Amino acid sequence: MEARFQDSGSKRVADVDRKRVLVIDDDLPLRGMLAAALRKHGFQVLLAGDGEEGQRALNLHHPHVILLDLAMPRVNGWDFLQRLKETGHLGRVPIIVVSAHLRVEPQAVLQMGVSAILPKPFNLPELIDLIEHLAP
Repeated sequence: MEARFQDSGSKRVADVDRKRVLVIDDDLPLRGMLAAALRKHGFQVLLAGDGEEGQRALNLHHPHVILLDLAMPRVNGWDFLQRLKETGHLGRVPIIVVSAHLRVEPQAVLQMGVSAILPKPFNLPELIDLIEHLAP
């Protein structure tokens, strides 16, 4: 059974070695597609529907990389980034903004402390390469 921001499997010894990717996006079909693709490439996947769920998942599971949409209900990606900045957690985990709503210049997004930007629709192999490059 999968919780909204937890991996679908129980904790196994093999999971300790797998890179954890937190996907924060309100698009349920996209989250499902990303989860399946990332698991296929050996990542442990955590899912969140908005920045509030993402913050809880970040605190509980300490992901290696975060994929973040900007336009979401309740706590959006900008608010999530601002909270990380205020708490001093921004920059501790690489963040890839994956969004169709880049209303500002990409440079402004990068100045918020994110590691990379990938506009939607994105190329899945490019995203996988980026995650592998950024995961410590």
